[in-house]
Amino acid sequence: MQSTDHHPTPTDEFDMSPFTTAPLQIDMRVQFEGKTPAEVFDIMGDPARIKDWYLLAKEVHLSETESQDFEVEFILFGRVKEAILHWDMPIRYVYRADGADFPIKNYVGLIEIQTPEHNRGVMIWRQFFDDIEGLSNQRILPVILPPLNRASLERLAPMIGGTEVIVRDFMSSGSSLK
Repeated sequence: MQSTDHHPTPTDEFDMSPFTTAPLQIDMRVQFEGKTPAEVFDIMGDPARIKDWYLLAKEVHLSETESQDFEVEFILFGRVKEAILHWDMPIRYVYRADGADFPIKNYVGLIEIQTPEHNRGVMIWRQFFDDIEGLSNQRILPVILPPLNRASLERLAPMIGGTEVIVRDFMSSGSSLK
């Protein structure tokens, strides 16, 4: 997919400014039908299901406390803690991801379910960040992350009644990556 030279500032979407000042780097959507928002949210919002669809997820470690936070062990990134910053089931949640070997800094993600029609809508996954550490990571992640995420969402789509996967990549311009 073609990239633009700027990072969009969504105007009609959920306000992310309380959670991050980082720019939107990847905007992904899965159009779905035949599922309620709660059914889609139950799959996308369940950390235990990440291994079912995200290609780099090796293992999920759930918190043993009442916290909704969890850790995902990734093939390339080691163990990454995902902390829930906002939870509004079955509409959206916001999370922060960080880890010792996770090269993407100031990463905040948004998962949102929009249903303009009964049992038909869009699951949105937005990734905001402003820094990738390491020269090799700066070169390879903008190339592999968008198609990797697309392949993962194409794997998720049948689970949520997905009819189309859309990935908009704003990383390639590199204007905000250090």
